[in-house]
Amino acid sequence: MALRSYIFTSDWKAPYVTATGHPKNPQSLRFKQFKKGTIVKAELKHANNQPAFLLVAGVCVVPLTVVKELITRDIISNIDGQGSIKDKVIEKVGGASKANSNPKVRYIDSSIIGAVLGFGGIILAEKQGWLSEVNSKYRLYGAIGGAALLTYIVYRSKTYKGKLTIKNQE
Repeated sequence: MALRSYIFTSDWKAPYVTATGHPKNPQSLRFKQFKKGTIVKAELKHANNQPAFLLVAGVCVVPLTVVKELITRDIISNIDGQGSIKDKVIEKVGGASKANSNPKVRYIDSSIIGAVLGFGGIILAEKQGWLSEVNSKYRLYGAIGGAALLTYIVYRSKTYKGKLTIKNQE
């Protein structure tokens, strides 16, 4: 049972039968008036593998000549209501790819890179003789400090440097 939306292209009176409750005349023939432009949900019935008629509300038979199928689409328009996109605005990302546009991912990446740089900086300082003793705590402190520093730098920097406007050629 696939209900679809249909719109009437002309006025139509659809007959249907109701029970009257009288034993002398148990059924009554009535008409449902559909005005032009009325939208209804109906089921399309077939005969010999060809569309034959519509069944509205399970009781009203409507021929296909007085209706059109209503096809809906999403409305795409600008905020100014013009209905077409005049200028496309593309935000360019400074230093980050589209895959890393999520702030959480940028912070995690920056903390990992900062930790590696801090750890490597302490190892370099030990090899150059800038530290008096070799201690694993210094490497841990360097990794934590590097991660915190680079995460703070990414937090304070602006991701979107500017906007690039492209005019349509149409």
